[in-house]
Amino acid sequence: MDSQSIKPPREGQFAKRRGVDKKYQQGAYALEFALVFPLLFLFMYGLLTFGLIMTAQQSLNFAAESGARAALIEPGAGPGGPMLSPDRLQARADRAKAVAADQVQWLSSWVGSEHVRITTDLHSEELRVGIVYDYLQAPLIPRFAPDTLFALVVPEQLKGNAQINLLVAGEVGAMGGTP
Repeated sequence: MDSQSIKPPREGQFAKRRGVDKKYQQGAYALEFALVFPLLFLFMYGLLTFGLIMTAQQSLNFAAESGARAALIEPGAGPGGPMLSPDRLQARADRAKAVAADQVQWLSSWVGSEHVRITTDLHSEELRVGIVYDYLQAPLIPRFAPDTLFALVVPEQLKGNAQINLLVAGEVGAMGGTP
């Protein structure tokens, strides 16, 4: 076919493309978009939601571990004295809590400090650092579907835990150096 044999459509007629009348194609793009967009949006929303959940979970784990490490190198209250004196143990627990709180400051400022709880438990020579974030009470991004739908796949709480034996530090920890 040459360009001379193709005639433009008459007024009031629609052009044909590969034998299909274009008037039947009107709105096809809008229909395709209406069918595909919700699926694309759900995929992107899920990707963002679970990416932020994983980031928060890793941050809680890192904060708990950092707090436990800080308790190892804390020199304790006052020079000399036994390594496991109550004052030294409490000073180490306080240091662990302060370091853990500093590590999750970004999360506390984003969702509110009332939704992120940090605990330190002393059991003889062991220290446990625990961080709990109530995700369902204060999600990182707003929920857009009913809670029943997301309750199946989104956790209620995110937790970070670390446990350390304070005797591991020995005299190095008593002097404030790194083990």
